[in-house]
Amino acid sequence: MEENKILMVKSLLFDSAKEDTLTIIPKIQDSEVLYVYAYNYNWDEGFEIPQLILDNDKCNLSIALLIFYRADGASYLMNKSVNANLPQWSSFIKKLYNSILDGKYKSQEFKFKVPLSTVQLFKLKKILSVSENIFIKNIEGKNLDIDL
Repeated sequence: MEENKILMVKSLLFDSAKEDTLTIIPKIQDSEVLYVYAYNYNWDEGFEIPQLILDNDKCNLSIALLIFYRADGASYLMNKSVNANLPQWSSFIKKLYNSILDGKYKSQEFKFKVPLSTVQLFKLKKILSVSENIFIKNIEGKNLDIDL
């Protein structure tokens, strides 16, 4: 990834006020920037920014899956029930799950490795439908897992 893109992501992550980030994310026209931002996102900031990334036209399947798993989507896959104690999480993860299944996000050239153990994958393979296998398949491509 080019140095200027890394500097942009660092600036958004560490130097920008949340209000500025909320304005900038929808305007980003570079999938690499979106991926690296999502990869380094601090989830203590909530679901608003990840939702903006998901709503961006440049968001692809690798980014959506990254956000899904970073938001503890594995828990949702195991039982697909709504957690009454976490209504914001439940709403976010269910909407993202459905968007991925509906094919909203297209696969691009970005690598995504499913962040599950062999045991977790084995358990999921037993309960997922064929269409849900999208959640447990790695995607080959350019590795953008860059820690900032």
